[in-house]
Amino acid sequence: MKQLLKTLALATALAAPTSLLATPYCEELGIVNQLPKKYAKRGPFHVDAETGWIVGADQLKSNFAVTDEVNALWAKINAAFAAKGVKLVALVAPPRPLFAPNVPKTMVYDARKSKAEFAKYISALNDAGIVAPDLSNLADTVDATDYYFARDTHWTPKGAAVSAAMLAETLTGQTAKVSIEQLQFSDSYSEKGSLSTVVEKTCGVRPEAEIVDAPVYTQQGDASALLADASDQAIALVGTSFSNRYQRDTYQVAGAVSHALKASVDNFSVTGGGLVGAMEAFITGGALDSGRYKTVIWETPYTASLTNVSGLRQILGALHQNGDETEVYDGGISPNWKQIDFDFSVSAYLSIRVHTPGVSTGKLELEFYDAHGQKTRIKLIKSDRVEVSERSDVWAIALSALPIVEVSGFKVKMKAGVKGASIVLVK
Repeated sequence: MKQLLKTLALATALAAPTSLLATPYCEELGIVNQLPKKYAKRGPFHVDAETGWIVGADQLKSNFAVTDEVNALWAKINAAFAAKGVKLVALVAPPRPLFAPNVPKTMVYDARKSKAEFAKYISALNDAGIVAPDLSNLADTVDATDYYFARDTHWTPKGAAVSAAMLAETLTGQTAKVSIEQLQFSDSYSEKGSLSTVVEKTCGVRPEAEIVDAPVYTQQGDASALLADASDQAIALVGTSFSNRYQRDTYQVAGAVSHALKASVDNFSVTGGGLVGAMEAFITGGALDSGRYKTVIWETPYTASLTNVSGLRQILGALHQNGDETEVYDGGISPNWKQIDFDFSVSAYLSIRVHTPGVSTGKLELEFYDAHGQKTRIKLIKSDRVEVSERSDVWAIALSALPIVEVSGFKVKMKAGVKGASIVLVK
């Protein structure tokens, strides 16, 4: 009976205009131990009764701290792209809570602090040579409306459009407003919403899909306008579900970038690939070395920060595909730590490479230590969302700027376990 009354109350609220939503969808959304197990780590969920906006506690947490180690890895990654004649650009989706029209009363969030930390993070990327617009500035403009969905964690087609316009302004000096004014928002898009799923699983009734305006891109762009008059060249968009939702470019990010930069765009983004998945596949699959791309846009959401040291080491390691090898281990790797007694100087090698025959997804961990007991752990992830044909069973970890200078040994473990693995150091 209690569930029936809850369902009827929610149905009544959802039938009314959003502005008349008088109460949250259900109280359980705000109580972690009453959420379905699948969503408990993301909760509690804060709801604005007036607009229907939902913000999970996981979206209030972010790591934008740029350490010396992160700075060094950014510089190395940028230099590796530049050595191939490629400009690396970052398109970083800004913190979603900044765009909430009304901050839910239950949500403790310092928007000013979050924005300042994000701005510092973006500034550091630019200082490292990786061009990146500060998209958090859009939260203070008229474009903040409908930038994010109210009941989904991704940006809307409009959000993608204004982000691409700001990227163009940062890269070329082109005025973002002019680019947006050239668009016709005469189409619409209906988003069922991942946060609506949370409501459905927790409260028993699913909110209606959100319908937002969407642009119509009438031209694909002219690659010669940006890429040295070479018709066989294009921009590579390498990102996450923001650019590949539901295994397609739902929010028209490639179209937005093509329009803003007047260039052809190839989309290599992967839903569920995380920070590393799409970029690692782009590098190891040969696309980076194809000569087709002079600009690579690394799209990442603020929840998958480019300050993730393990992810950065994995990408830089993938860029070190060649070099002389020194074998340090040949045998099995299990879910338990395997001790490898091999000492070396970090300055003598570029990376350490682990080959796990037949295992190209999952998690691999290594822990390096020195004679004084100092330890550094690296956690590598290969997503099963990456196409099978684009996966690699080689896990490479860059050693540049490793906190430990003289390694006296290391340990390795892999949850899936593998026989016949090999580990080599690469010069």
